[in-house]
Amino acid sequence: MNPSSTPDDQRGSYFEQLYRQDSDPWRVRQRWYEERKRALLLASLPQRRYCHAYEPGCGNGELTLELARRCERVLAADLSAEAMGLAQQRLLDAGCGANVSLAQHRLPQDWPRILPGAEKFDLIVLSEIAYYLSVQELARVVEHSIASLAPGGSIVLCHWRAPFAQRIVSTVRVHAAFQDAPGLHRVLRHEESDFLLGIWSNDARSVAQREGFA
Repeated sequence: MNPSSTPDDQRGSYFEQLYRQDSDPWRVRQRWYEERKRALLLASLPQRRYCHAYEPGCGNGELTLELARRCERVLAADLSAEAMGLAQQRLLDAGCGANVSLAQHRLPQDWPRILPGAEKFDLIVLSEIAYYLSVQELARVVEHSIASLAPGGSIVLCHWRAPFAQRIVSTVRVHAAFQDAPGLHRVLRHEESDFLLGIWSNDARSVAQREGFA
């Protein structure tokens, strides 16, 4: 490894090599665990439909495909160009790519800039990505998420809990960073031995309260 390479360079090289060797390195298209986890995430969303979603760390696009069916528009991004190509092909094969834009993003520096008066995201999904960030990078992602969240929008976090070599921060610490952020209210926490799913909003109302019967 080049001693002058940055953490971004190292992460980028790792994921490029990973996806070149295997188009589905975590078997997200094959394992019941992954299919069930996606179904839980999607069923937990406080709204049936969303206008504009942002999904950094989209990988090969399996969750992106499901988000495209629930959102008017999706901006899906990944650090790996190889992953972006796989996601694009997955969407094309399913005939669901018309409302999805793909971009190569590094976090936090490439987080989309929301200009004054521009539409914000009403759904931000951080799935199996935030534990690759340093504590400082995670803090900036929290700030960016809050600043770019539309009124009543949802921030979704879903992360594997067990240790692994590339992990920088724990899943508990990742979720705590959002829990401690001012202006956010947790509307859901689902905990299993394998993963932790949480949803936050700048609207403290429950789903029933939003629909006017509680």
